[in-house]
Amino acid sequence: MKKIAKCMAAACAAAAVAFVSLFAGCTSATYGRDGQDVSIYEIYEATNAARVEEGLPELSFLDFIEEYLGYTGSEVEEITSLKTAINRSLLSSVSILSTFRAQGDPPSLAYEDETYAGAGVIIDVDKEAGDMYVVTNAHVVYLSDGRGDGFCDNIELYLYGSEYSVTYENGQAYMTGGNPISAQIIGASLTYDIAVLKVEGSDVVKNSLAVAATWTSEENISVGETVYAIGNPEGECLSATTGVVSRESEEISIDMYDTTYDTSDDFTYRVMRTDAAINGGNSGGGLFNSSGEVVGIVNAKSSGSAVDNMGYAIPAAVARRVAQNMIAAYEETGQEAHYISRAVLGITVQASDSTAVVDNDTNLVSVEELITVRSVNSDSVARGTLEEGDMLTDISLTSADGKVKEDVEITRLYTVTDVLLAAVSGDSVTLTVNRAGEDEPLTFTYTLTSSNFTITTD
Repeated sequence: MKKIAKCMAAACAAAAVAFVSLFAGCTSATYGRDGQDVSIYEIYEATNAARVEEGLPELSFLDFIEEYLGYTGSEVEEITSLKTAINRSLLSSVSILSTFRAQGDPPSLAYEDETYAGAGVIIDVDKEAGDMYVVTNAHVVYLSDGRGDGFCDNIELYLYGSEYSVTYENGQAYMTGGNPISAQIIGASLTYDIAVLKVEGSDVVKNSLAVAATWTSEENISVGETVYAIGNPEGECLSATTGVVSRESEEISIDMYDTTYDTSDDFTYRVMRTDAAINGGNSGGGLFNSSGEVVGIVNAKSSGSAVDNMGYAIPAAVARRVAQNMIAAYEETGQEAHYISRAVLGITVQASDSTAVVDNDTNLVSVEELITVRSVNSDSVARGTLEEGDMLTDISLTSADGKVKEDVEITRLYTVTDVLLAAVSGDSVTLTVNRAGEDEPLTFTYTLTSSNFTITTD
């Protein structure tokens, strides 16, 4: 029997799940598939893969259906509707059950097996091999209580349509059926509340309609943008809720170590706020825009009688780069990584002159800050080039083989830090600055070595 518990945080309820007891027994199902079962989304992904091999840029889903399928007008509107986007995202989402084993010999009744539920987003899938990578929250696969702290070694994923069923008897909930997929943690960080799970050789994945989600390329999401969350509320399988972005960036603190009266070890996260309904079990699930792109990874909700409709998600600009960081470390070493390697330039930056800016083409309002160099360390890679007072306007990353990985306009204080999460040793960082007394912008390029990285281990 699995007991699903709810994670609570100091400042907000970390979205895990309510208390539900589940039967561990599962029934199996047989899957069949032929050419007619291939979805339009799989064709879209295959088309983009072929274009990349030919050196052509990837197409948006809208461009794909217009160029390759010949759809126009109302046909395009229907196939790219919010309803269609949500349905596609269901195929990119998973329910997660993390079971933490009882401790002791024999196990203490106080420490029975406990199962926590959450959700995740498929970010890469190879159905021929039955492999996939899934991003979720670190707290979905982490437990901190009287028995100590630790990550889970018994994780089950469920694809949409292959999930367990929840039934009720005498007010008690039970789980039956479903096709669980075993997954392992390949990277996790409480500092960023992101974990990446890997599935290998799954027959369920091979015979599924699972597709990888697409990350948004936007660094900042506009307030009022339509979004929807897909999660596993109350541990009762995948479901969707809709809303808008209420605030594009703010900070919250979460008590990951379950030390309620000691806030000194709480973790602080930059998040975006949404009024889409977020409930226990949404943790780790995706927050998507109306085009079906992942704009955030849901990680918390506000609690208390004085607040309502305040859910939070780690922005895609952070979650994407942290996940890629973990995958790169795992693929290099073959070992589970509980650290993040982030490039540092040895400079301190500051924000001033924050103001609202209207885009005349879209009529959308954004917040922009003036970002300047406050100081340059004496042993910095930027020593002798950057100067105090330089205004940073653009940052780009180029790999050792000359491929541009990132090219981002610097409009917020966190931009530089976010982009540097994507850097690896051997990459080149180019900063564009405006300097007092200079008529033209200056550019400085630095090639990163292992000494230019700091390791975050929590």
